[in-house]
Amino acid sequence: MTSEAERPPDRLGDIAERAEAVLVDFDGPICRLFGSRAAPRIAADLRQLIVDRGVVLPAELRDGDDPLELFRATAVVAPELVGVVGAALAAAEVEAAASAETTIGAFDLVAACLATGRPLAVVSNNSAAAIGAYLGRRDRARYFAAVIGRGEHPDLLKPNPVPVEQALRALKVAPGAAVLVGDSITDIAAARAAGVACIGYANKPGKAERLVAAGADAIVTDMTDLAGVLARTRRPVSQLPWVDSGGGPLIVVPTTALGDWKGASDDDDDSWGDYDRACEVDGYVGVLDVGAAQALVLADEPASTTYLPDRRIFVRWLYAVSEAEVVRLVPRAVEIADWEDAGTWTTSGPAELFDSGYTGDGLEHTTHLTVDVAPGTYLIRTAFVQPDKRTALMLVHLVEQKQSA
Repeated sequence: MTSEAERPPDRLGDIAERAEAVLVDFDGPICRLFGSRAAPRIAADLRQLIVDRGVVLPAELRDGDDPLELFRATAVVAPELVGVVGAALAAAEVEAAASAETTIGAFDLVAACLATGRPLAVVSNNSAAAIGAYLGRRDRARYFAAVIGRGEHPDLLKPNPVPVEQALRALKVAPGAAVLVGDSITDIAAARAAGVACIGYANKPGKAERLVAAGADAIVTDMTDLAGVLARTRRPVSQLPWVDSGGGPLIVVPTTALGDWKGASDDDDDSWGDYDRACEVDGYVGVLDVGAAQALVLADEPASTTYLPDRRIFVRWLYAVSEAEVVRLVPRAVEIADWEDAGTWTTSGPAELFDSGYTGDGLEHTTHLTVDVAPGTYLIRTAFVQPDKRTALMLVHLVEQKQSA
């Protein structure tokens, strides 16, 4: 744990208040690109690629788990192989991006920035191709005004400020009006060199101390907390209550069973508990047992979601120009919806809609929405609807099943 004396002054609120734009590192704050075994394997493959070209590696490069550090070193020990090693590393990153786990809270941060009018940019030492592959999995690239990935020259990677400066130019924002969120010392160094405030994301034991020592202006250990601070600084007036996902499914749990939903439990290395079960749901919706009750999973897309009690319809905002447009177009979307049956859900009564990564008895720490439904069994109907060229919605309709006499 980091002691109070070791932490920087609590400047998070001040930094968020001043931030007109948010720059985010990729591997860590947004997703976990490499698993615990993947990075050492990729580093070993790159090392073998260099050796096979007849290069004798110095002792300090004959082991190590960081592919990026090996790429940097290539410019010194075998500059003629920079292109070859860079291409091999990019291919490995693209492959890893296909299954990279989203960081809990990452898209809470994205949603907070979008809701408060702050443009976003990814600033990463990973390849732009890998970032694009990850963001393309669920059409997330549209959330980011710029993506600055690794260039051809290892000496221009962070801690060099050049990538940060490129992002500032792309967003047309001054250094003093931006903030960089990163989880490495190189992120902090690059931000400071570019004159940008830096928030360290300490996602592992001991990292907070290292980021503080490197000069981080503030520390967060949960991306959702950072999203909350950003949202509070400039909360817009919303016409409807929306619940956002940190990257995974949303869950609707009857209030009688909230204590049985354990969220992203990390009791063992192979499972994230109930959150994993929700992530395994295939398709737009599904039903899971929670204690003696059933929960409704809203899967497939980490979209902002609201509930219309008068219609018993969940509206999932995939893309639109504004919330006002979503509200305006909902009646037309319902009118033209081509509904598909998706099973049934039995509930003991009112439920809570929230991010499935959270525990049911910890909702005070996250946005949630009461789903006012009567006890009973409901037919679930879904429809993907594009009421105009600029708007796409996913609708989930609960149709009450009448019991036969």
